[in-house]
Amino acid sequence: MGSGKKKMPFLKRARTKTAIQYNAFMGLVVRVLLARVLPHQKLKKYDLTGKNAIVTGSNTGLGKAMAMHLAQMNATVYLACRNLTKAEVARSDILKSAPTATVHVLPLDTSTLEDCRRFCADWAADGGKTIDILMHNAGVGCPPTPDAIYGPDGFEHLYMTNFLSNVLLTSLLEGYLASDARIVMTSSPGAFVGGVTNDFALASPKNAMEAGFNYKKGQKVTNSILYSNGKLMQVCLARMLTHKYRAEGKDIAVHAYTPGYTASEFFDKKGVAASTLKSDIIWFFLRTGVKFAMSPEEAGKKKTGVFLATDHTQKVADKGGYLFERMKPMVSGVDLYDDDILDRLWNRWCADAGIQWDHLPVEGSPKPSGDPPTEKSEDL
Repeated sequence: MGSGKKKMPFLKRARTKTAIQYNAFMGLVVRVLLARVLPHQKLKKYDLTGKNAIVTGSNTGLGKAMAMHLAQMNATVYLACRNLTKAEVARSDILKSAPTATVHVLPLDTSTLEDCRRFCADWAADGGKTIDILMHNAGVGCPPTPDAIYGPDGFEHLYMTNFLSNVLLTSLLEGYLASDARIVMTSSPGAFVGGVTNDFALASPKNAMEAGFNYKKGQKVTNSILYSNGKLMQVCLARMLTHKYRAEGKDIAVHAYTPGYTASEFFDKKGVAASTLKSDIIWFFLRTGVKFAMSPEEAGKKKTGVFLATDHTQKVADKGGYLFERMKPMVSGVDLYDDDILDRLWNRWCADAGIQWDHLPVEGSPKPSGDPPTEKSEDL
């Protein structure tokens, strides 16, 4: 028998977007079925005394579990949440697990540009503390009501809440980031389903969606598809920010990761829970199969988000800009995007967020340094 690793026969050689998406789908099916029995990764526990961590969407579920891990490592944790009542309950639970921790609750509604700006202004007014860890975890799978497709800024609700807020918050808080800060975005396997083209407009048409930007051309527009494109954009943003900070000579690392198939309040929201085979096939299958999913506490034990937020080794930093799963960088369709489409995305995001934010383009591809992951994943 040869010494090489045996590949699963249903996987294709991942060198095209189609092959990557096929592999991701087949791998997702396997991981959905095995979600609860996959082993927990080992997480090195660091002493984060004196470090400040902001975790958005941390009043329940995975965000709360990650905030708890950081608090147990002695970080000062800021729960940035829309629902302050739930956030206070989360704070109480975290303090029970880490009695000596310092945990604060801050209001943040990522569905509006105004509140994102207000949050950043409040951070500055309160002394502008150094931010060592910024975790963009807040996200929804559907608008608050079926007719509230667009938010007050005129953007599609999931694009604004799940992604554009990441852009605006990071840009406005950039001046407070520690020299070796870690920025982590909670993405999803949906990133493999999404797709963008390089012919979209450079500013969002208000109260309208655009094929090739909000959703992949040729796809039926559903909440799960809109969600997937936002998760794809998080990987693109991680790639561009990695490129930006390396060009500036900074040690800031930016990662996107998928926590796996997790049962949470996400699937209880009316717009997701009401999904049918006809209306939204992806949400329907994930909702009906939720008994196979991990609990948020189990997903927290998988620890990839906390791993990326706390590990400062060069081998992890070198993989900045890739999509991680189970503490390993994965091949994704973003690896095949060229400079033109990534630059165009950056300019569109900045126009939508109403900011001027240079990413300092340099000659060649913006791919991170280090060898790319091979086929499906690579051991660090």
